[in-house]
Amino acid sequence: MIRRHLVEIGLTVLFLMGALIAILMWWAGKYSTTASTAMLVLILLGTAAGDLIPSILLTWLIIGLTTIGSALMMMGYVVMTLPFKISLLLAFPICASLSSLSRYLLSGWGWIDRNRAEINSYVEHYDQVTKLQTRYNAQKIYQKARQFILEDPHEDQWLYATAIHWSHNRQIRHFHSREYNRTLREVAKVLKNNRLPAESLYYIGHGTFLIISFNLTKQTYDYRNQLTREGLKQLRVGQATPQFKWGAKRITKDNADKFPEFEDVMRHINRDMETDLIVEYMKGADVNG
Repeated sequence: MIRRHLVEIGLTVLFLMGALIAILMWWAGKYSTTASTAMLVLILLGTAAGDLIPSILLTWLIIGLTTIGSALMMMGYVVMTLPFKISLLLAFPICASLSSLSRYLLSGWGWIDRNRAEINSYVEHYDQVTKLQTRYNAQKIYQKARQFILEDPHEDQWLYATAIHWSHNRQIRHFHSREYNRTLREVAKVLKNNRLPAESLYYIGHGTFLIISFNLTKQTYDYRNQLTREGLKQLRVGQATPQFKWGAKRITKDNADKFPEFEDVMRHINRDMETDLIVEYMKGADVNG
């Protein structure tokens, strides 16, 4: 929050500095070419000094040059109005001060580059809409779990990989982006409320959520799925109820070799989801018939 305000203040200072330069040059243009040249030189010197000279030295330079300039204006005979004399005196210190301030504020943007690796890592690992882990994390945990299932010598281990896909989500995303993001957050909330803490939740993109469940009994697994389905039925997109396709695969020591990669499991699950869609369509046709 503080960093965002620093950026906003820095941009405001830059705007004020540009506006001041435009006003001073417009004012100097109403006088002679010599006056305009003097104003331009003072503005350029002030901007350069504020950008290049350390703050302490800049302060003394402003004091010294302002004193000398005031003496020359008072002692010499310069044909110009008093307000313009004052503007010449203030052009250097004001431009130098604004330039120094903007340099100090905008140098804080360096935190973006310093933390870029952390920012990219966070974006890669966590979806910004659902606040769930991403496909990258799902791939990592699957590889680790599969290896553990194959190599554990003491007892049988297994996992359920369950995918839930929001059908027709692309149409909503194209025409109602806010409603799309809201629905994704609502689906994530349903999963968080109805799945066990030991289960891992992921959003792997394109309206697809993934649940990885370790060593759950079939009875517990089916009950959690029932709760999740009931929670999803309560959701609304406008006046309609969003439709979801389900697909799942149980990975054990007997079949883990058939699914060496995460993508192998997802291909199998995607086929299950297509079957689930056909079954739901046939049920709807029977009801209507």
